[in-house]
Amino acid sequence: MKLSEIDATLREIRVAPVKTLGQNFLHDRNLAQWIVNRAELSPEDYVVEVGPGLGALTEFALASGARVLAIEKDARLAKFVRDRFPTERLEVLHSDALDFDVRRLHAEPQVKFIGNLPYNISSQLLLQFTKQPTPIQLMVCMLQKEMARRLSAAPGTSDYGALTLLVQVHHRVEYLRTVPASVFLPRPDVDSVF
Repeated sequence: MKLSEIDATLREIRVAPVKTLGQNFLHDRNLAQWIVNRAELSPEDYVVEVGPGLGALTEFALASGARVLAIEKDARLAKFVRDRFPTERLEVLHSDALDFDVRRLHAEPQVKFIGNLPYNISSQLLLQFTKQPTPIQLMVCMLQKEMARRLSAAPGTSDYGALTLLVQVHHRVEYLRTVPASVFLPRPDVDSVF
């Protein structure tokens, strides 16, 4: 969805971005496609997307043939995504992702996770979805730059800490790229990283 379309859509569905919900809407279609390509999605995949917003990633995830579970806390956005993509391969769950029971995913043979995580709860979400045993094989997440540096830190560096250890003990973390604030509406106050 282009920047002008996002603005018009938000007015139409009467949504003003809420900072406490981390609502910064991605309007760069090339970046959205890049994100989904990094997840290497296929029709065999079951994708968990936290915070689909207006469906920037959802659109490309569904185009891959994957089944998508989109968890959206804002009821208006959950309804919008459900209406925008009327397919049996999409389940939209109007819920707080922190309340999601990850054990539900063990019934799926191949689970991947994508999302532009709300920065104020990203560490809690990561710990919840990576808690062992986790059925998630791959996660491609946008995080606040400082969080990404902590998660990908090497032992003995100033960014290495308890969160780093908790995640890296079972997972390999790769710092993929920095994302400019200009690809979001509204622009976040911090730098973002995949």
